[in-house]
Amino acid sequence: MVEETVTAVVAPGQEGYFGIMAGHEPLIAALRPGIMEFVDMTNNRHYVYTGGGFVEVTAAKVTVLADEAQRATEIDVAHAETMLESSKRALRGEESSMTTDDAVVEVERAINRLKAARLIR
Repeated sequence: MVEETVTAVVAPGQEGYFGIMAGHEPLIAALRPGIMEFVDMTNNRHYVYTGGGFVEVTAAKVTVLADEAQRATEIDVAHAETMLESSKRALRGEESSMTTDDAVVEVERAINRLKAARLIR
């Protein structure tokens, strides 16, 4: 859970990334797996992998209900790489417990986790 005062948020919406700043018009939007970025009061950027969900925006607050979320600083890169390779094997038709649809979703999630982790390194 992240609870901070921020100056801006960039979120991975279903139709593409969108920005939110103080005083934004009220909004409820679906999120897709991606990287959420926020800028704190000292102008530092922070990144959070989100696995989809919803965002509610009011003039004073942004609330995110995510299927899963991890701060970029907490992502286990080795595990994300393992999940990516496992998902790719399933997509190639190799023996796997994953369905093709699950593998497609897992590839997207693993790629976004790795992108988020690399943003801070």
